Amino acid sequence: MSSELYQQVDPEDVGVSSAYLRNIDTLQERYLAENAYQGSVVLVARHGKVCYFKAFGKADEGVPMATDSIFRLMSMSKVVASACVMQLFEQGRIALHEPISTYLPEFADPKVAVVKDWGITQLVTAEREITAHDLLSMTAGMTNTWWHRVFEPSVYGVVPQLYQDAGVVDDMSAPATTLEENIKTLAQMPLIAQPGAMFDYSNNSVDTLCRLVEVVSGLDFDTYQRRNILEPLRMHETWFFTPEDQQHRIAAVYEAGRDEKVTEARPLGLGMLGPQGAFSPHHTYFSGAGGLNGTTADYFRFAQMLLNKGELDGARVLSPASVRLMTTNQIGDLKNWQLTQNKWGYMVDIQEGENAPSGSIHYLGGPGAYSWQGFFSTKFVNNPRLDTVIMTMSTPGFDGALPHNLRLVAAATAAVTD
Repeated sequence: MSSELYQQVDPEDVGVSSAYLRNIDTLQERYLAENAYQGSVVLVARHGKVCYFKAFGKADEGVPMATDSIFRLMSMSKVVASACVMQLFEQGRIALHEPISTYLPEFADPKVAVVKDWGITQLVTAEREITAHDLLSMTAGMTNTWWHRVFEPSVYGVVPQLYQDAGVVDDMSAPATTLEENIKTLAQMPLIAQPGAMFDYSNNSVDTLCRLVEVVSGLDFDTYQRRNILEPLRMHETWFFTPEDQQHRIAAVYEAGRDEKVTEARPLGLGMLGPQGAFSPHHTYFSGAGGLNGTTADYFRFAQMLLNKGELDGARVLSPASVRLMTTNQIGDLKNWQLTQNKWGYMVDIQEGENAPSGSIHYLGGPGAYSWQGFFSTKFVNNPRLDTVIMTMSTPGFDGALPHNLRLVAAATAAVTD
């Protein structure tokens, strides 16, 4: 990324300790020596200015990691997708609490799967329809094929299987289908819980929102996102499908704890999750749930826009009100129980107290800090109280470097001196 698109300064100029930032270097040396991961990029910014930006290790065999290496952003794509939805809300083109069947009639009259004694499953009519708020807050009652029997209650043994049997695609493989086709299939599936009653981290919730954007805007989701988010923010190295002449810059995925590349999909529940989607020959499925590929510096621009309450370098893509909705608790007393134990806004994880919830490693830097991460060990953390953006991008699959990334976040947060 051109240095013209961000300003790099000495850490002390923005109230950050150079000596404390060297703890990041020490941790990186240790993790690389332990084979925790093979490569990593860390960016730290304060007051909108980058004060630390370094690459470590390798991006592939014989290829050093670079600050402009391209990462599979996976679930960090979700936050960008939510911004697209909020733009339509700001324009009055959708309402967050109206039924999505207003625009996607196939979602009228949803059913909920209820598992009774002896394992008998019954379908009951949902108490109300699904809304955009439900989808954004992961409380719509949708789930994934890959949660099959991973969790209790027993309904996780039923609905994911129905998804797979029907051909619902939620494995981020960039298949030869479209959002329209996949979401119409999904709409025929029962819910795992009543809308609004339960948090369930679901790719299908996000891709339904992406289809909603297509119907309301009249544009395919790729075009809408590019015109209204990526181009205004000058995120010119973020794509659903990386151009062929740039694919050599994509960082390889490695086994957590081993110097061994991951080249095949692995099972999780009924899903098969792997890195191949970044090189898929099929360029028709625009998954806002996990399809983006991009550079650290590009995503920093998106994260800084959120920290700036919707604006960056004179380009406003969201209102402050929308950013507040995205980055404050939208699930009430529920928790992101499957992944972090934190609260959840609209596609971001939120720390409410001074420390992480009991039993959770997800310390984000203090009250109001918010974040999200990707399946291949990428993460961003915004801290409004400290006015910082921290990016920790690494290479293992299955979130294998998440504990290490969180320690890097803690080290970067500790470097703030005022």
